[in-house]
Amino acid sequence: MYIDIYFDTICPWCLIGKKRLEQALQNRGHISLKLRWKTFLLNPTMGPNGMDRQTYLEQKFGGAHRSKRVYDVIAQTGKDNGIDFKFDDIKYTPNSVNSHRLIYLAERYDLDAALVDRLFKAFFMEGQNIGENAVLIKLAKEIGMDQNEVRTFLESDDLRQEVMASDREARELGVHGVPAFVARDRYVISGAQEAKILGKFIDTAWNG
Repeated sequence: MYIDIYFDTICPWCLIGKKRLEQALQNRGHISLKLRWKTFLLNPTMGPNGMDRQTYLEQKFGGAHRSKRVYDVIAQTGKDNGIDFKFDDIKYTPNSVNSHRLIYLAERYDLDAALVDRLFKAFFMEGQNIGENAVLIKLAKEIGMDQNEVRTFLESDDLRQEVMASDREARELGVHGVPAFVARDRYVISGAQEAKILGKFIDTAWNG
């Protein structure tokens, strides 16, 4: 069974949702499951170079105080799920298109799951700018991808249309926020739901 996970590499709730999904799967070893990582762009109009993180948050949430309140909640939820977010170390909100393109390339080598993990860690725990090609090349090499191939790939437009098509597909499915989980093309659940709820979702889809 496939579960499509619509997500963005710069979405903290997506990392929380991933952690909770892993918890839900711990007691379901009998379920044969393949996760497919699908693009949803939180900022589809973001410029290619991204923007200053603090400016971005203030514009999105209507001021520094409001953005701090929102991210304090996310940070605490992360801690409750074993995630130590380092939001203060993030200086830029990147354009995430190339990171998604790279995940699609990694899927050809069955390295997509490893790359998703590395991208989340790089952005949320290390404050790396995952919108920069040099950073993406380094991270890809760390998980076993060929850096020359990755460099050539990122300098091209290969798989860009697939990324944009996934974003459109998500919106056509009615996805307006992520993470969103789709099983068997008909069971859909949105949000970083608790592991117990995700477990019931998996069971329903598996037995459906």
